[in-house]
Amino acid sequence: MTSQENTVGSLIDRLGGGAVALARLCSIVPFVYLFVYVGGAFLIPKSAGPAWVWLQRGVVSAAILCLLILFLQHPRPESRPAGLTHAMAISFMLALPAIVTSFWPGVFGALVTPLLVLCSALWGKARRD
Repeated sequence: MTSQENTVGSLIDRLGGGAVALARLCSIVPFVYLFVYVGGAFLIPKSAGPAWVWLQRGVVSAAILCLLILFLQHPRPESRPAGLTHAMAISFMLALPAIVTSFWPGVFGALVTPLLVLCSALWGKARRD
């Protein structure tokens, strides 16, 4: 095993491993890329502007889609790995990178997974009571 593979494995372990790490990365990467997006906007030629905007929109869309798939794989709170509920619940913050590019489907899409997580938690609590 190379040191690079060991570092990536260590990072995934620190993020919670497996689905939890993926959900956390889906929330982190669009924000980190937001800084690249804003900084790069000053450096790219004007003709590449629309492609640059759509690249940020694609990053946000991929994160939202990934979180939705994770929810569909783990719909019940009791079947989720520890930390996954929190990682999916805070994904409403993806609305900010979507707002920066005026990507309104992304703004509304960023609210879907947290609402599904909330509804599943309320449903599970109602079933237990």
